[in-house]
This record gives sequence, structure tokens and C-alpha cells, in this order.
Amino acid sequence: MSKPLMKPNRSKAMNKSVCGFTLLEILIAMAVFAIMSVMAYSGLHVLLDARADTSRRSGHLADLQISLYLLGEDLAQAVSRPVRDEYGMEDFGMRGGADSELLTLTRSIPAWSSHQAGSRLQRISYRFEKGSLYRMSWTILDRTQQSEYRRRKLIDLKQVRLRFFDQDWTDDWSSAHAPKALEIVFTIDGLGDVKRLFFIHD
Repeated sequence: MSKPLMKPNRSKAMNKSVCGFTLLEILIAMAVFAIMSVMAYSGLHVLLDARADTSRRSGHLADLQISLYLLGEDLAQAVSRPVRDEYGMEDFGMRGGADSELLTLTRSIPAWSSHQAGSRLQRISYRFEKGSLYRMSWTILDRTQQSEYRRRKLIDLKQVRLRFFDQDWTDDWSSAHAPKALEIVFTIDGLGDVKRLFFIHD
């Protein structure tokens, strides 16, 4: 006697056919993922920009500290010793405020310095060229056109301004003696104006 044929269970077949995601669900999931990705990228972009800005500011601050330190040391050791330039013309012990040549002076070198020249004096010049401040130094005071010098870039600036004080404030200085004080203002990108006042003992 043959067994009756079993009919397939349609409920199980229907359950198997609806186990996946619908197209609408996939589209919604993709949209949510896209929105979250954009938000994550925007946050990362802000963090990277902030890090780059912080790094740039830190670099400017480091350059500023070095520049002010060197300027302060040069002014603290300034002496009223005139020199002859590479053209044989007599130059004052200190002068400044002339176009790109901001400040030129003669300074002494401490006894503990590793400076090997016979003289304990140096000629120093600060110059502002193409948006950057440079420091130049000569170990020979009365120099010729063949005299060698060292040139060092200190800091990038938008602008730099100097004022000299003796009996009153003036924008330039040319004298056998040093002024009583010097004020310098650096305009730095991202930091604004930085002002420093130096007192000079002649």
C-alpha cells in the first residue's frame, strides 16, 4: 500500500523567502553610513587643521623667542666703537631705522665665549628682507669687501618697526653713543603685534 504524498510546508518556505534585507532597508543603512562618514571626516578635518595651526604657532613662538633673545644679548653687550665699512667709510657704533637695515651695532664678546678671533668685538646687523628677519655678524670690525660674515634667518614677519629713545622717541638713530632704550614691534602672521622694550647701558 503506497503512502500518501506529503504536501510541502508553505509557511516554512515563506519564512525562508523573507530572511534577507529589503532594498529600502539597504538604502536607509547606506544613507546613515554616508552621513556618519561625512560627520567623522569633518571632525577629523577640524582636528588636523587645529593641529597644523598649533604647530605653526609653536614654530612662530620658538622663532620669536630666539630672535628676542639674540637681540637682547646684542643690545646688552653693545659698545660705542665706530668701524669702517667695506668701502672704507666710517660708520657709527650704533645706527638703525634705515630701510631694510633695521639695526647695526658693535658688541663685545664674553670672555667665556668660544669666539676664537683676537678681538673681543663683533659687528652685528639686523636686516628685514622679503618678509624675513636676518642677523649678520662680522668678526672683523674694520672690514673690506672680501671680509666674510655669517648670515642667519631668524623669523618670518609681516612687518617690523623700531623706535629709539634718548631725550625723545625717534624712528632712526645714527650717533656715536647708543640710545637709552629701543622699542621693537614684530607683526607676525597668526600672532599679531608683539612689542618688546630694551633698555641699553652705554
